[in-house]
Amino acid sequence: MLLFLQVIVCIALVIFVGTWLSQSADILAEKTGLGRTWVGTILLAGVTSLPELATGTSAIVMFNSPDLAVGGILGSCLFNLLILALLDIYNGPDPLLKRAQISHGLAASLGCGMLGVAAAGMLLAKTDTNLTVGWVGVPSIILLLLYFVSARMIAQFETRRRAEILEEEVEAFQYQHITPQKAYRRFIILSVMIVILGVWLAFLGNRVAAVTGLGQSFVGALLLATATSLPEVVASLAALRLNAVDLAVSNVFGSNITNLAILGFFDFVYLQGSLWSNISQIHIFTTVVAMIMTSVAIAGLIYHAVSRSRMYITWDGLTLIVLYLCGMYVIYRNIF
Repeated sequence: MLLFLQVIVCIALVIFVGTWLSQSADILAEKTGLGRTWVGTILLAGVTSLPELATGTSAIVMFNSPDLAVGGILGSCLFNLLILALLDIYNGPDPLLKRAQISHGLAASLGCGMLGVAAAGMLLAKTDTNLTVGWVGVPSIILLLLYFVSARMIAQFETRRRAEILEEEVEAFQYQHITPQKAYRRFIILSVMIVILGVWLAFLGNRVAAVTGLGQSFVGALLLATATSLPEVVASLAALRLNAVDLAVSNVFGSNITNLAILGFFDFVYLQGSLWSNISQIHIFTTVVAMIMTSVAIAGLIYHAVSRSRMYITWDGLTLIVLYLCGMYVIYRNIF
């Protein structure tokens, strides 16, 4: 009972801090002039993805469990895309992606490309092809390089886009009473708090898995991915309540880009050889499902830019839910 009470307290704190973190990110988007898309994709997503970095690194360094680390990262990618469907339901009568800038397709496409690199790395690791530099696989180096290239491309694109609609953006400013120094300080403090809470929640999730006998099985990996993704859920929902749709959507796509960069980083801390050669083949399937879900999100983003009708949930939101559930079922069947 004490363990589950700690989980409830931790979740409550994550919700509270995550709500303030989203507002702080919205303020930074205005103060820096970089816009909600870049701040959500790089800054907010980077902060909310740090629990995955901490828990995955611990799984590799302390417990020599690369499968758990990679499963947590890829499971988090799937869960992040599921968040889009949850946000779509929460959004109400209008399709979520219809309200978002179509420019999010850039971050989503880059994330899909990085997923392709990860899938190729796992496939090639099962052959005699030696794609390593020292003990680090070449795909890991490519993933880290693509992350920095993506950050630069998104920043440049967002700067051009904002320059084209400068007058509209000026009218939308609402945080003139907050100084830039205060905005930066608040964001840093809240970021540290959400990372600590995220790591604590993931640690509690591992303990729950151990107590219930789930261990490092399918449900254990699912629990870890869900626990480390909770900051993304809270931050995105809070952004939506602030009517900052672009901040919410970019946080989802940006979190996946950050997660894949973290996957590349895991290879550097796994000193027993190339990470890609020492993980289960089931992760290839997970990566492919994530690519399909990202493609569905991109299609929905483009389609809803001109669509005027919807059901209670959009076709793309429903498809994301079905793909997630089917993907989890297939992974479950292959593990047990």
